[in-house]
Amino acid sequence: MRNKFIIEAREKFLSGIGVPEKQEFKADPFQQLAISNISQSKDTLVVAPTGSGKTYIAIESIRTTLSMGLRAVYTTPLKALSNTKFNELRNIFEPKHKVGLLTGDRKIETDADVVIATTEIYRNELYHVQDRYSLVVLDEVHFIADPQRGAVWEESIILTPKDATLLMLSASISNPYEIAEWLLTVRGKECEVIVEEKRPVELRFGFLHPQLGVIPLEDDKQRLLREVRDFYSNKKKDQRDDRKWSGRKNSGGRRGGGSGRRR
Repeated sequence: MRNKFIIEAREKFLSGIGVPEKQEFKADPFQQLAISNISQSKDTLVVAPTGSGKTYIAIESIRTTLSMGLRAVYTTPLKALSNTKFNELRNIFEPKHKVGLLTGDRKIETDADVVIATTEIYRNELYHVQDRYSLVVLDEVHFIADPQRGAVWEESIILTPKDATLLMLSASISNPYEIAEWLLTVRGKECEVIVEEKRPVELRFGFLHPQLGVIPLEDDKQRLLREVRDFYSNKKKDQRDDRKWSGRKNSGGRRGGGSGRRR
């Protein structure tokens, strides 16, 4: 009976995963608003859940910028992500427009119409030469709160020329309006804030059980699934048994710690 429940729970947990049916694409209102702001040269901070289409905003904003004969830079916090975006944007914009890459390891077409760079390298370039980018995309801008690396994002924003337009993207900034106020202070121009709370990709929490495979973490009543609870209960019991065995082994199995000889 319980096995049937687990099978049904797994099927429900995994339902809907896969390639969705093709549909005509229609931009969401928050995407349309963000792109409209960028076309009007307004600094814009977009906070939206992962999978909601923030990259689409960046691509269409870059497309608008290129159509006016201007240049754009797309920054990311990781070299691997920069390499991925480089390949993605090359497929979209080349051969009509050149796409370059600027990281600590690679420099490709750094004078291109669109340059993908790590945020640290972009910041460093601002100290030496100010390439004339009309659009600056700061992806994963929530790194501004990181204790070790946050200063890089702060300096990138402060040093970006005032006549350039900032498009900042994040899924997890909790104080966007405070950041917008700070941007007004350091850049002397207002920053439009767009917050989208609807999550198009549902989050489900699962557990990889060594015997049962993938199962949901909770049941329909949001209680920890019995099999998950039992797994950790058994694990704790095994750990206690291991400690007891280890204690007996270290003591040599004798009480009192004596030599065991009789006098």
